[in-house]
Amino acid sequence: MQLQQPVTQEKLNYRQNLPEWFRQLPKIRFPAPNEEFQLVDRAQLDALIGDMDNEARQRLYTDLDVLNLELLPLFRERDYLAKYHQNRYRLYQIIYMLLAAAATLVGSLLALALNTSPQLVSFLSFVETLIALLTYLIVNLSGREPALPAWLDNRRRAETLRREYFRYLMNLAPYRSIKGFERRMVLARRAADMNRGVYPETEQSEQRA
Repeated sequence: MQLQQPVTQEKLNYRQNLPEWFRQLPKIRFPAPNEEFQLVDRAQLDALIGDMDNEARQRLYTDLDVLNLELLPLFRERDYLAKYHQNRYRLYQIIYMLLAAAATLVGSLLALALNTSPQLVSFLSFVETLIALLTYLIVNLSGREPALPAWLDNRRRAETLRREYFRYLMNLAPYRSIKGFERRMVLARRAADMNRGVYPETEQSEQRA
């Protein structure tokens, strides 16, 4: 049985015929966000709920429309930023490894040239200096906005919004006891809080503790 890919903004079956390690390599040109991305595919949903009564079907579609307006744009943004910073982090790590390997290789050649080819010492020293300067430049660029904390923070916000999306669809707390406009306002407020890094359930748990 072939497992389906997780629901993501990534292109479907991207690099599918390549080894797994190659699929995880970062992209040099990171793609633009997918404004049409949906957490729930409408065609698959229609096939799944074919026997559902009209009232329940209409209620489900209404909830999806509300989610598309109040929550999904925030999720798309956070999910995209998480993938973007993840790509940055992996790209920087590969660059660091390549620079370290190049510095080691040139340093070894420089050590050999001291005894065998003194005329190459100045050239190899110049190359080693360029590698050091390039490493310093990359470290400063990556340090302005560290990729790893940005990746983890945006991923946490995206996954919290994803969880809220399905909480609303399943009519779980706090949506179970409210209806209509109030229910939508609660969703909008909670989604806005999660998007800026405030997690209502976490805060309530801490207050009870």
